[in-house]
Amino acid sequence: MKQYDCLIIGAGFGGLISALKLSSAGKKVLLLEKQSVAGGFGTSFSRKGFTFESSLHCVDALAEGGEIREFLKESGIEEKLRFIELNDFCRIIYPEHDFIADFNSDHLQQFLKKSFPSEIKNLERFFSVLNSFYRQFDRFYYSKLPDWFNLAICPFIAPKVITMSMRTAGGVINKYIKDDRLRGILGDIWRFMGLPPGELSAFYFLIVFRGYFYNPTVYVHGGYSRIFQAIVEKIRENGSEVKFNLKVEKIVTRNSAVEGITADKEEDFAARTVISNANAVSTLTELLDSRPINEIYKKKITSLKKSISAFQVYLGLKIPAEQLGMTNFMYSLNCDYDHNHNLKYSLEGNYQLCPLSLVDHARLDPLLVPEGKGSLLIMALDSYSNWSGLKEEEYRQKKIETARELISRAEKYLPGLSSNIEVMEIATPRTMERYGMSPEGAIYGFAQTVEQASINRLSQETKIRGLILAGAWTRPGAGIHGCFVSGIDAADIALRQLK
Repeated sequence: MKQYDCLIIGAGFGGLISALKLSSAGKKVLLLEKQSVAGGFGTSFSRKGFTFESSLHCVDALAEGGEIREFLKESGIEEKLRFIELNDFCRIIYPEHDFIADFNSDHLQQFLKKSFPSEIKNLERFFSVLNSFYRQFDRFYYSKLPDWFNLAICPFIAPKVITMSMRTAGGVINKYIKDDRLRGILGDIWRFMGLPPGELSAFYFLIVFRGYFYNPTVYVHGGYSRIFQAIVEKIRENGSEVKFNLKVEKIVTRNSAVEGITADKEEDFAARTVISNANAVSTLTELLDSRPINEIYKKKITSLKKSISAFQVYLGLKIPAEQLGMTNFMYSLNCDYDHNHNLKYSLEGNYQLCPLSLVDHARLDPLLVPEGKGSLLIMALDSYSNWSGLKEEEYRQKKIETARELISRAEKYLPGLSSNIEVMEIATPRTMERYGMSPEGAIYGFAQTVEQASINRLSQETKIRGLILAGAWTRPGAGIHGCFVSGIDAADIALRQLK
């Protein structure tokens, strides 16, 4: 049986980052991936010359000086990539408001003050609280002190980190903002986290809010998958291994410590540490060979709330989307300012009223599509329950009907869209479950409620010595940036244990 320092299950971003950091530290690593490519939910795919991003629209901390960019630079990967700067983040559309957010919080505040003059002082207080939180968070996050000591003194050096971990985003917004429409606009990015502000952890909301409204970001020439490919190449250059099309069957343990894994094709691998970037539900209740531990985790995990899923339509167009009226890289379309209503529309499968995101990746990189053509992604949050239990023909028919509904809605902003479609692919919550190996198609792991966020989120260290979690289901949460942090932290835990 071949021996490694660390075995990593799943080549999603968290697993890739862990493997890169460990292999760069001289550890012998084996990364195993069930699919034929790296990237997990974030990978891209091609159809008839069109390249589509499966889920990634905008990655914060990737611009010059950003946390992810700096790590890629230190790892010798940045030089393998070409970056394209984004001019703006999103065109945000509500019944009475239509504006462009451009990664600049000052510009955002100027628009909001002009649109809601009676809320000027409230907005100043709100953003003052946000800026105070960010200063304290940075002091805590970038501290060089040991983790246990940093946590112990957190109430003194960063009290707002504690406060925001105990409140909802809606609670924070509503404390300062009185106009319901303004509350809705400030909470617009809930769609990137899957819960309306009234249920969403303020801590997690504010971290994501900063990523999109404060800091610039970039796209990667050729698509975000180029980052994943470059990381795989670097891991191999470091002397470690990456194997695709290999499914892990069991995590082998002895005396409550990992010994290795068993994969299909009758392959066994040994190691003192295992990092699982697979979903935590399967990892802790199915893959572990210890039934007593399985049962303990089943009781814990079945009580945790999973995030929402999504329905997506990928369109290859005969002409660039810009020629149809797509004036910005991304649109956020909202029929209602109340995000509790918006969540209800999504959960009920009300595709006429639920919020939509339109994304034109080819606007950023025309080489993603054949010359002179374009692409468009239409995304709606959705519930797995809207798609489970359907017979195959019912499922196929509903997919087509729902895609037509969303295309019809998008066509109100992009006249002529339906007559310019050359390629169409559709993904439902069942697709997310099947390809992403995500229970109920949950695209953000466990829901980011106050009870399941920040320090309350599922720990990366487990009851099995040497078994460590990475990815969206553990701390800090979903999104490329969240998975990056979890991958770094998982590698640090493994390095400590390997000592």
